Amino acid sequence: MDNSILLAVDTTSNTDAATSLARDLALATGDRVVVLHVHEFAVGRFGRMQVDCIEGDGERVVREVSDRLRAAGVAVQEDIRKTPVGRIARTISAIADELDVRMIIVGSASTHDLPMLPFGSVSLRLLHAATKPVLIAPKAQAAVTHKVLAPAAATA
Repeated sequence: MDNSILLAVDTTSNTDAATSLARDLALATGDRVVVLHVHEFAVGRFGRMQVDCIEGDGERVVREVSDRLRAAGVAVQEDIRKTPVGRIARTISAIADELDVRMIIVGSASTHDLPMLPFGSVSLRLLHAATKPVLIAPKAQAAVTHKVLAPAAATA
């Protein structure tokens, strides 16, 4: 097993929490982080068309995330791949196997009433497809304050 973490990123804001998590784990373990974006293509009447993001956005996100990780002192490798529509999770899993990474980290794109469950998302499909451990970073949320209650005084 390679001492690497595969950080799969997309062009949404779901990458921030996953990037922070990958950074913290890599700094603690000395692992290299492979920052991956998978472009999704559809083939139709007018030929092959990229459908995941605007041309160049995936590369920009990979570069920005990589720069952020490098600035923190993490060893980084960048990777851009392509896959047909609906095969992103399988492609991420195959790349994780190809690179023999320690784990896969992805951000949660959840937008429904159950924000901690990734229903219907790439992250959920990845949980079922991957042969490597998958860590899903939830969206960064506002800090929650907790009150610590002092134990009741023991009565004699």
